[in-house]
Amino acid sequence: MGVLAIGALVTGLGQNLLLTYSSFGGFNLMDDVFISLMFLVALTRLANRFNVPALLAIIWIIACMVALWRTTDESIIPGDSAFFLFRQICMPVLVIVCGLVMTRREWRWILFLVLAIGTLNAAYIGLEVLGIRLVDPAPFAVLSKTAIYPNGLPGYYMSFDLNGELAVRAGGLYLNPPTTGIATGAAAPLAFHALRFRGRILLVVALGLATVATISRAGILLMLIAIVGPLLARKIHPLLALPLLGAPVVMAGNNIADLGNSDSHVDGLTVGIEHAFESVIGRGFGYVGNFAGRAGELQEASESLAGIAFSAAGLLTVAIYAAGLCVAVFAILKQPRRWEFYLVLGALVIAMLAETAGSMNATVPLWLLVGAAFGAGKQNTETAATQDQVKSRAAEADPVSGR
Repeated sequence: MGVLAIGALVTGLGQNLLLTYSSFGGFNLMDDVFISLMFLVALTRLANRFNVPALLAIIWIIACMVALWRTTDESIIPGDSAFFLFRQICMPVLVIVCGLVMTRREWRWILFLVLAIGTLNAAYIGLEVLGIRLVDPAPFAVLSKTAIYPNGLPGYYMSFDLNGELAVRAGGLYLNPPTTGIATGAAAPLAFHALRFRGRILLVVALGLATVATISRAGILLMLIAIVGPLLARKIHPLLALPLLGAPVVMAGNNIADLGNSDSHVDGLTVGIEHAFESVIGRGFGYVGNFAGRAGELQEASESLAGIAFSAAGLLTVAIYAAGLCVAVFAILKQPRRWEFYLVLGALVIAMLAETAGSMNATVPLWLLVGAAFGAGKQNTETAATQDQVKSRAAEADPVSGR
């Protein structure tokens, strides 16, 4: 599992770089292959210890499969476009299932690589701020039929900064500002909470500044929730910490809604929920999501990963998502020092406000941690780690036989 996760992270980082030099579409699927293999391994591990989070994940996938079948059967949009949207909302769930059964040793491998990739991105973003781009992002953007601005940059490199001024965003090694922002925004709290050396603060600051340079509101929001939330909870009761944390989250949400056409982030969620209540089993794919707009003329809203699922598969997905949010909040109230659940809460919030949360080339570590925090498999992870420690101590006692 750990080796496959490393493969997903490395291929995810490299696929857009490769696509700048080649139009071979198969590069887009490299990380998907590793994720699919991870999921198969996870199912074998779950065979003897199936749990409620895994069951809900499987129900989610089945509900989305029904929506995919209905979409294709009723010819709502072309089948390949429907499958793309299906993949978009189901791949994170596959990764969550993998996170349920990961061992602590595997997590150490992933953490090291996530921080290494985050540091590389921060360094590259530093060069971008200085006006140096070692890789031209335009060829990759042309493949996805994105308009190129007169300054030679793809349209998604331009956005409004936090003051409402038009600005150039840093794209990082993923050659995509929103995606890179989530990657560095997730790496910052991991560095802050999981590392133990003093110099980690410099790394956290570098990752934080890199995230701000991408002007990725989802990434900034993720950092805010996952770093500030646990710090508040250590000082005051979580019943007070959550409302205090909610205030800047609401302000950030208003900021998203007020700038340019960014209100589509909020519309994607609200329209998805409206569709779910209009049709209990959903309306099928094609009504919510950026790609739905390219596939036909049915699109009513975009920019919400959760909104795509709610619109397509109906109230069942809304109920599962609400259950996940409730579990995260109750876990924070019960164990306010468990920073992992703040990252879970942040992941679920940004998935409601951004389709980029489903960009698997950069978000695999985030959804793996969601699974690890949710699972009854968390206890199994700790048990496996304890067994590793026992074996290590025994080996130190008798290095030859380990007895």
